[in-house]
Amino acid sequence: MHPSKKILFAALDWGYGHMTRGSERISQFIQEGNSVEIACSDNQESFFRNRFPGLILHVTLPNNHIQIESGKGLFFKLGMRVFEFRANWKKEKKWLQKHLETNSYDILYSDNRYGFYHPNVHSVMLTHQLSLPGPRLLLILPQLVLNRNLKNFNKIEIPDFENTPKLSGKLSSAKAYAQASFIGPLSQIKPIQTPLKKQLLVILSGPEPQRSRFAKDIIEETVQLGFPIIVTGESKPLPHSQLVKALGYCNSSELEQLMNESSHIVCRSGYSTLMELAAIGKKALLIPTSGQFEQEYLAKYWGEQFNFPTSNDHEISTRDFVKYLNDTSDFERRE
Repeated sequence: MHPSKKILFAALDWGYGHMTRGSERISQFIQEGNSVEIACSDNQESFFRNRFPGLILHVTLPNNHIQIESGKGLFFKLGMRVFEFRANWKKEKKWLQKHLETNSYDILYSDNRYGFYHPNVHSVMLTHQLSLPGPRLLLILPQLVLNRNLKNFNKIEIPDFENTPKLSGKLSSAKAYAQASFIGPLSQIKPIQTPLKKQLLVILSGPEPQRSRFAKDIIEETVQLGFPIIVTGESKPLPHSQLVKALGYCNSSELEQLMNESSHIVCRSGYSTLMELAAIGKKALLIPTSGQFEQEYLAKYWGEQFNFPTSNDHEISTRDFVKYLNDTSDFERRE
């Protein structure tokens, strides 16, 4: 049995994905007998307090929850925010250096917070994205920046299978990183035995304003089909209909029940959500955020590799849902 470690954990706060998969890693650490504390921003506090009420929280990290429109220019819009991201990395690093003057840890564990490392403490990065997707010429500089920042970490953990077909496809190509290792997918959503209900579960994720627009577009296109719709995740007021039930934020056990019992699911193609679908062996209609190269790549990859239905963010149509709602095939779960 390995000796207990004291771990300080932090996750990126852009959407829920990093926090949900990070929560599974925290649970694993605790089950192994380790002591865990969490550093987070104020918009993550309620999530982690609800998930881990007994752990110490340091609500001191900068907020990265940037609102930005989706679309063809999203890559360039994000590029314009690069200095804001880098400024937040410096704030993370500055807080951590000050915190370590009076606190000691065996491991600093970061899910995509690139300023959360220290040269004198074993620093681990959790990420599935070592190779950036998108137009090659546009990615030369961003890939160099990513490579440089990943080298600050003693170890890189990849939440995926090492053998093909991998869930993350070419994104987790680790040839250039000797410190990288595959730890298997992370999901707090597990398969459970429950009666199947004829309903469409809409899982909202990612930043606003596209999160609420995504829900609105889906409801407008599917409510006319007479199909019950359950919406999870925070959003602005949705179109009113007796067929629509908006639940807001759901904890992991509630979402687990909904994902297992719903006959159909529609969601973004964020990697954390895909890991959850793989864990329970269910398909979903994937609609990537337009202009977000990672989601567009993953939707295309899962469509080709795992036969998932996909649609276009700007061309969501009733026809897409008629075709999908008539499909009841499941996704083969991998252990």
